[in-house]
Amino acid sequence: MMRSGRTLLMPNVVLTLAVCATLALGQSQSGNVVTSAKYTSPYDAFMKMNRLPEAFGKDDNGADYWGFLESRLGNQAGRILIKRPAKGFSDDAFRGWLSFIRTSGNATGIGNCVECHRVPDFTDRQKHNIGTAKEPLETPSLRGVAGKKSFFRDGSASTLEEAIARHVAAAQVAQQDKRSGVEVEVGKIALSEREIGEVAAFLRSIQEVPREQFRQYLIDVVIQPVELNFSD
Repeated sequence: MMRSGRTLLMPNVVLTLAVCATLALGQSQSGNVVTSAKYTSPYDAFMKMNRLPEAFGKDDNGADYWGFLESRLGNQAGRILIKRPAKGFSDDAFRGWLSFIRTSGNATGIGNCVECHRVPDFTDRQKHNIGTAKEPLETPSLRGVAGKKSFFRDGSASTLEEAIARHVAAAQVAQQDKRSGVEVEVGKIALSEREIGEVAAFLRSIQEVPREQFRQYLIDVVIQPVELNFSD
C-alpha cells in the first residue's frame, strides 16, 4: 500500500520482518560461538547453550567448581531452563556429567573426576597415584578418549566402562588401606554400575566434531529435566 510516496507495511508484514531480524541475530550469535569455540564436542555445545562455566575460576579446585554448579542446577531443578543437544548428549550423558563433576557426598554418584581432569582440557597436567599403576602418572586429557580401542598404558581395559570400574576399585583400596599410597581424592569416588555407564556416556560426548556439526548441536536442542535427588 502506497501513501504520500512512502511504502506502508501492514502489521503482519512488520511482524514477519521482526521475526526474521531476530532469527538473523540468533544465527549471527550462533555463528560467532561456533567460530570462536576452542572445542567442538556435544558437551561443549551443552555448556555454551546453558552459559555454564567452562573452566575453573582462579584458585578454584574441584570442590569449588562442583559447589557452584550444584547451586546453579539446584536453583533450576524442576524448572524448564536447562537444555541439551538433541543428539550427541543424551540424558545418560547429562547424568554422567553430574557424577563426573560431583566431588562429595555420602551416597553414590560421586566421580570426583574433575579434581584431576580439570575442564576445559580435562587434565591438570600433574602426576598422581590413582591406584591403577605402580607409580604416579600424569593425568591424561579425556578429550577424544572415546575413540581409543584400549585404556591405561598397558591396554588392560578394553572399554570405557571397564576403565572407570578400575578407578572405582582403586577408590575402595584407598578407603580401606590408607597406607596403599593411593591419593585421598581417589577414595572419594563412589559409582554404582549404572552410574559407571552414565559416566562412560558422558565421556563419549566430549568427542570433537566438525564445526558445522557443532553448530547443529547448538540449534537442535531439547529440554533436560534437572533432578538433584542425591541420597546424602
